[in-house]
Amino acid sequence: MKPLIQFINGIKEKSLPLVKLTKSKNGTTGTATFIFIYPSVFEEVFSSFDSIDGMFLIWENKKISTNDINIFFKNGKPFLLKGIFIFKNSQEWFRFFQFMKVYSKETGLFFSENN
Repeated sequence: MKPLIQFINGIKEKSLPLVKLTKSKNGTTGTATFIFIYPSVFEEVFSSFDSIDGMFLIWENKKISTNDINIFFKNGKPFLLKGIFIFKNSQEWFRFFQFMKVYSKETGLFFSENN
């Protein structure tokens, strides 16, 4: 199974996110913030955002999910979706990086570190 991101079960998100990572000083906890500008899910949702179930990272029969989703509007129309994953231990970080490795290989998304 190819890696994918979903907001609605069965519908692949087509746009690429900006991803911001933060990690605790001891390296065991952290967050991943995904920002989608004009995501394709907004084309799928016609009258209500109730059909957005959460954010799901899916690969190789594995899944990570979050319900921490925010939608931002501009001139009365949705334009940005932000999803936040909170990782509470090193196992959760490892699973997230497994996803990111295969997702970036599939999509060409790359990592750059802030100084």
